[in-house]
Amino acid sequence: MNLAVSIGDLNGISLELVLKTHKKLSQICTLYYFLHESLLRQGLKLLKKKELELNLVEFSHADVSEFKEVRKSGRLKIFSFKTPLSLKLNTNFSLSAGKIDAKSGAYSFLSFEAACAFTYQKNASALITLPIHKKAWNLAGISFKGHTDALRHFYHKNAIMMLGCEELFVGLFSEHIPLKEVSKRIKLKPLRQFLIDFSKESGFDKIGVLGFNPHAGDFGAIGGEEEKIIEKAIKGANLYLKKEIYLPQVLVADSAFTPNSLKNCSRLVAMYHDVALAPLKALYFEKSVNVSLNLPIIRTSVDHGTAFDRAYKNAKISTKSYEEAIKIAINLAQKKTKS
Repeated sequence: MNLAVSIGDLNGISLELVLKTHKKLSQICTLYYFLHESLLRQGLKLLKKKELELNLVEFSHADVSEFKEVRKSGRLKIFSFKTPLSLKLNTNFSLSAGKIDAKSGAYSFLSFEAACAFTYQKNASALITLPIHKKAWNLAGISFKGHTDALRHFYHKNAIMMLGCEELFVGLFSEHIPLKEVSKRIKLKPLRQFLIDFSKESGFDKIGVLGFNPHAGDFGAIGGEEEKIIEKAIKGANLYLKKEIYLPQVLVADSAFTPNSLKNCSRLVAMYHDVALAPLKALYFEKSVNVSLNLPIIRTSVDHGTAFDRAYKNAKISTKSYEEAIKIAINLAQKKTKS
C-alpha cells in the first residue's frame, strides 16, 4: 500500500521521526516522503546520519499534474510530482534547528499541499502529515490555522478533527478558536449536522457528547443554555440516524474521563479543544493520533508538535504517535477498499 507523508516543519523533529521508523514501517507499506533531496541531505548532516533507502517526492508547480520517477541518488529513489501550488516554492534555505522560520513554514505547507494532491489523485491510499508550526505558517503569509482548516478549504468540506487511540477517541466540534467564541458556535443546525457526519464517518456504535458548562450546566444552575441546544442536536441526530448512536444525556466533562466512565463510553464529542485534549494527552499522549474525517482523502497525523527544543540533538524521541498514525491510515484505507 502506498502512503504519502508530508514532511512538516524541518526545523523540528519530523526528519528524525522518519529516520527512526522508516525501516520498520517500510515492511508494512510503501512510503513516499514529500521532501527535496538537498534539504534531506542538510538534515542528515546536522544529525550525522547516513542516508536510507527512501522514496523522495520532489514537488514543483505546474498547471497540470504529473508524477514520475526521475533518478536515483545513492540509496535514494527520487520522484517528480508536478501539481498546482498556491505559493512560490523555495528549497534554497538553511535548516535552523528549533527556530520558527517563514521559509521552513512555507515549505511545510507546500509539502502538505502537494501530498494532498498526490493522495487525491490516488497515487497514495492515504496521507500522513508530520507536525507543522502554526506561527511559521503565519510568518509565511498562510492564513490557515492548521492542517484541518486548510483541508476544509482544499476540498470545500466540513473536515472533522478527531484525536485519540483505540482506548479513547474524541471529536472536536470547534478547534483552534478563542474560547470566548465557542459559545457563539453552538447552534442547533450546525451541531446536529456535525453529530450526523461524525457518526457516519467514525463508524462508532456509541458516542457521548460532553457539556459546555461546568457540571453540564447543573440543571440550569450554571448557565445551561448551550446544554439545551446540545440535547436537541443529539435528539435530532439520533432521529436522522434511525438509531440511538448518541447517549441522550449530555455528559459532565470533568467526570467523563474517569476509568469507570470510559468503560461505559470511550468515544466522545467535545464542544471545544482543551476540554477533550487535556485529558486525552494526559492519558495517551505518546500513542494518540489526529484523524481528519468527512473528506475525500484519508489523512492521519501525529498528535504532537514540532518539539523544537529536541530537534537535531539526537535526543530521545517517542515515535509511537507517528507509527500509530501510519497503522490507522492503513486500517482506514483497507476498510475503504472493502466498502
